[in-house]
Amino acid sequence: MRRSFYSTLLATLLGALPCAGALQAEELVWGVVPLSGAVNVHEGQVVGGVLFEAIQLLAARLPELQMRYEVLPMARVEQRMGEQDEMCSSGQLQSPERDRVGYFVPYLVSTPMHVLVRAQTREQLQIEDGQVSLGWLLDNPYLRGAVATNRVYPPDIREQLLQAHAEGRIAQLGGSLAGENLLLMVSHRRLDYVFDYPVIYTEVSRHFSLSDALVSVPLRESSQLVSVGIYCSRNEWGARMAKRLDQAVREVAAAPASYLALYQRWLPPEVFAHYREQLLQYFAQRASAPPLLFE
Repeated sequence: MRRSFYSTLLATLLGALPCAGALQAEELVWGVVPLSGAVNVHEGQVVGGVLFEAIQLLAARLPELQMRYEVLPMARVEQRMGEQDEMCSSGQLQSPERDRVGYFVPYLVSTPMHVLVRAQTREQLQIEDGQVSLGWLLDNPYLRGAVATNRVYPPDIREQLLQAHAEGRIAQLGGSLAGENLLLMVSHRRLDYVFDYPVIYTEVSRHFSLSDALVSVPLRESSQLVSVGIYCSRNEWGARMAKRLDQAVREVAAAPASYLALYQRWLPPEVFAHYREQLLQYFAQRASAPPLLFE
């Protein structure tokens, strides 16, 4: 009888426990594109970067989600979303093409793109108030520039770059997934200039062998902070996930010290000091914004 009693008690306790599947956290797959300084990848695994750390700030607000990372080229991320895979991707610029396959959640802001040149090339630029005109640069037949095939450039310079490429005034080159090879080509004198963010060049210079060091020059046409966000697949799952991520973004933005520390770690000191107040203004606006609607 005693054995029967304990058997019954054990069965009751086991029945009260959730099954193993219920204990498993919901998985959120991030399709991440390697980009030095933003998403650093070693042997196929994400090991750091400003965007990776930014995801961790969201993860702390979403403990019910288990984050998993898949390292993919941007074209594959967009293809997977277009196929209705349950996936999100961070650190993306908004574009009409991406809006067709995903829901966009504004998250961070990036400092503007600069033009990267060798120090001796800088002396050839027509610089006024510390800036060079993109139009002047693209019209200069003596300087060789390029854009990366796999990059989406900020809206304030995108159309000019597309037009210049269509007219043969600037080359479009492939290579590494995020175009870091173009920075190396400038360093090794195969190109005269490319466009990129200071944080990316800083990371590239730490890990690659450069023939000539590069300097960054602000563009007159690109002086404002650029909105960077998250895309989730444009389906029912993506709408639900984008809503949860939007809530987490607004919560983190309401206490911006963690965001500011992130920027301070990854930006050159003079760049962080220049944009600090603009960053604070952005996070205040993002925290007070109403929840986004996804249909």
